[in-house]
Amino acid sequence: MIINILLIIFWLILMPIIFGKILVKNNENTIMYSWTIGNIFQMGIFFVISIICVLSRISFFILWKFYSVLLVILLVLGLIFFRKKIFNKTKINNITESSIVFKILAILLIIIQLFVKVKYANVNNDDATFVVLSQDMIRTGEMYYKGESNLQARKALAPIGAYFSTIAKQVNIDVTIVTHSIMPLFLLIMSYNVYFSFSRKIFKNDENSYIMLIFLSVLNLYTINVKGISKYMLLYTWFGRAILGSITLPLAWKLALDAMTTKAKFREWLILLFCVLASCLSSQMAVPLISISLGCFALLSAISDKKISYLFKTLICIIPCLIVGVIYINIK
Repeated sequence: MIINILLIIFWLILMPIIFGKILVKNNENTIMYSWTIGNIFQMGIFFVISIICVLSRISFFILWKFYSVLLVILLVLGLIFFRKKIFNKTKINNITESSIVFKILAILLIIIQLFVKVKYANVNNDDATFVVLSQDMIRTGEMYYKGESNLQARKALAPIGAYFSTIAKQVNIDVTIVTHSIMPLFLLIMSYNVYFSFSRKIFKNDENSYIMLIFLSVLNLYTINVKGISKYMLLYTWFGRAILGSITLPLAWKLALDAMTTKAKFREWLILLFCVLASCLSSQMAVPLISISLGCFALLSAISDKKISYLFKTLICIIPCLIVGVIYINIK
C-alpha cells in the first residue's frame, strides 16, 4: 500500500508539477496551475504515442513501457536544464478578507464533491465496455481490435482507456480502482482549477473569480439529474466526454485567450497544442468542438488585433483534430 501511494505521488503529482513549472509563465507559476498543465502535457504526449501504437498494432505493454521511460527521460532532462525555474518560488496571490471567505466556501464545496465521489463510488453500464476494454489491454496487450483486422475506430482514435490502463500499470493498482476511485479525484480537482484559472482570466484576477468557482461548484452539486457536463463530471468522471467538456475544452479557450495576444510567445501556442492533443485523447468529439471553437476564437482575434498570423498558428494547433478526422473517415 505504501509503495502504491508513493507511486501515485510520483506519477500523478510530482511529475506533472515539474513539467508544468517548466512550461508555464512565471506570473502563473502556482502549484495547482503547473500541476494541471503538466497533466495536459503528459496526456498530449501519450496521445501521439498511443495513436501510432494502435494504428501499427503495437502491443500495449510496449506502449506503457515506452511512454513511462520517455516521461522519466524528459523529467531528468527538465531537472538538468530547467532546475532554476523548477525550484523557483511559486507565485502567491494577494489575499484579502473577502477573498478568504470565497476561497473557504469554494474549497468546502469541492471537498463535499470529492467525499461523495469516494464514499458513493458509482458505475455505469458503459463500464462493461470501457473498463473491461482497459482490463483486456493489461491482460492480453491487444488494443482496440476485434479479431484480426476489425479496429474499433471510435475508441481507438480517442484512446483514453489505454491512458487509464497505463496509469494503472505505473501505480500498480487495478484499472477499475484507478478509473472509479483514483482518477476521478484528480480530474475533479483539475476541472475546478481550470474553472478558477479561466475565471481569473475573464475577471482579470478580480475576486469575482472565486464567486464563479462557487457558482460552478453549486451547479455540479445540484444539477446532476440533468444529462450534461455536470452529471458526467460528477458521476462518470472517467468518461472521455466528461474530461473534454469540463477540463480540456474550457482550458483550450483559456489558453487561446493567452495565445492570441500581442505579448504571446511560442510557449503559449505550444501549451495550446498540447491541450488540443489531450482533448483528442479524451473524446472523438474534440475533432469538431476544438476545431470550431478555436477557429472562431482565431477569426475574431485576427479581426480585432489585425493579425492574420493567429489564423495560421491556430491551424497548426488544430492539425491533430484534422488528422484524426481524416483517419476516422478513411477507416469507416
